[in-house]
Amino acid sequence: MTAQSRDGLPNWVRPLLCTAPLALLAVAALPTLLYPLTRDQGAYAYIADLMMKGGAPYRDALDLKPPAVYLVYGLAFALFGRSEFAVRLFDVLYALVSGASIYLLAHEVFHDRRIAALSAWIYAFCYYLWIHFYAAANPESFMVPVLTTSVLGTVRALRTRTRNSLLLAGVAAGFAFWFKPTAGVVVVAALAWMVLTMWQEQRRMSSVLRNFTFVILGGLLGFLPIALYLYGHGLGELMELWRDYGTGAYVGARGLALGEGPLAVLDVIMGYLRHWQLLVWLSLAGVLGILVGRERYGRAEAVVVYLLSTLAATLLQGKLFEYHWIPVLAPAAILAAVALAGLASEISGQTKNPLRTPLSAWPATDMRTLFAVIVLVGLLLWTGYDQLARYRQTAAYLAGRMSEEQYSAQFDIGTDFSRMGTLRAATYLREHTEPDETVLIWGAEPLVLFLSERRSATKYIFSYMLVGDDGSPRVKARRQDFLDDVRKAEPAYVVVVERDITPLTPAGSLAQLDEFPALKILLDTAYYRDAQVEDYLFYRRKARDRASFMTSDEESFICQA
Repeated sequence: MTAQSRDGLPNWVRPLLCTAPLALLAVAALPTLLYPLTRDQGAYAYIADLMMKGGAPYRDALDLKPPAVYLVYGLAFALFGRSEFAVRLFDVLYALVSGASIYLLAHEVFHDRRIAALSAWIYAFCYYLWIHFYAAANPESFMVPVLTTSVLGTVRALRTRTRNSLLLAGVAAGFAFWFKPTAGVVVVAALAWMVLTMWQEQRRMSSVLRNFTFVILGGLLGFLPIALYLYGHGLGELMELWRDYGTGAYVGARGLALGEGPLAVLDVIMGYLRHWQLLVWLSLAGVLGILVGRERYGRAEAVVVYLLSTLAATLLQGKLFEYHWIPVLAPAAILAAVALAGLASEISGQTKNPLRTPLSAWPATDMRTLFAVIVLVGLLLWTGYDQLARYRQTAAYLAGRMSEEQYSAQFDIGTDFSRMGTLRAATYLREHTEPDETVLIWGAEPLVLFLSERRSATKYIFSYMLVGDDGSPRVKARRQDFLDDVRKAEPAYVVVVERDITPLTPAGSLAQLDEFPALKILLDTAYYRDAQVEDYLFYRRKARDRASFMTSDEESFICQA
């Protein structure tokens, strides 16, 4: 006879049930290791590489993103080498760290290891399977374990009434700010829930105030180290950028919504709902289960608050890009695990051993459970089928049946981003310049700088900072600063990008070159058209006997004109 465990399953089944989820995670993660970097990720990689060579963000390379993401990319390079693969491998492993934090939060709330383990697995599996190459390895994904830890601290503080938990929540909240300031929405929501719960439990106001003291202290401990590093190393430039773009032009720029009004936004949201429908329905079932059985689930309202606050933070940003939704995956995974655990409990409660009992022996009144299982299995099969093309391409590429160009075609984003075009542009620069020569890219493609291993001639690695409001004194000052950098560095090449669409350059950088006449004159006098690689126009510096760079006085005259 086959040996059986206590639950009636054969002994060989239990190890299989443990290893199968890990194998599924590995299968889901494998294609992501071959993902290329794109525009935003290229900026993070370039700035992180710059920092590892003694540079500083914002002082040596301007970008709108807070600095924590550069530190994460730098850690990836330090661990696995300077490459795109290093970022992707680190991102895969980091998702497991996020899963671990989700496990701790789910276990703290529900005191159930099955729900906790399933929550962590669902998050990692959905992240690997559903998040596209251009959305992964962004600040939002790296922010997940920090945000989850902050919520965990508030939940544990209510249960244990210890100050250390509040200190932990504050430290995590302070550090999360340096990934994305919108993390504050989640932090404030979690603290508001904590205060409301303490009020309902009729705790003393003095206790509430002491709790906030520890949270604030922890927040300073998490916030100050990076703030002190930035002081004198780009903090002023960062604050100026946030003042000009973080609350003005960038907020007003259009995102994925192609039209005006709520219907345009709803159309984008419905697209995500269709893509993530399995997780959506499960998490909604989890929310309803928690709201109906509040006494049974204890502090589970914290997870619902976590979900609603991440949704609010996403909508507040207004762009609706996929990476903005990644923090929503954390609470959604926990709620989905609650729904699945509840379904499993119903099945096991109605049949002694559902895996060994034929369907004909199930109670006739169990049609709701049977329907739920059929729908769940159908959604799983649908989700898997949608991913088959990606796995076929990956297998063909690894087996040598598909060329790199054919494989990379799946990463082209319309006419906006070409994987092979970016690689070829970087290769052209690397072959036609020396390692110590600088390059100027007029556009939004710092990835070319990272792949070519060449330094930018200026800290303005994005052109949108130099166009727009011509009458603004700050724009004029930036243009003069830019021209001073270019005159000093004398870049070997100026690369003008034709169709690099961003919210701040909706027409592309080439179209906005006319807004900067001084740069056009510089191209005409000191450079000549050398080559074109897809959307990249290469201008090579002329020899000294043919033309020379403008003097600073000439540049100032052109700028003023």
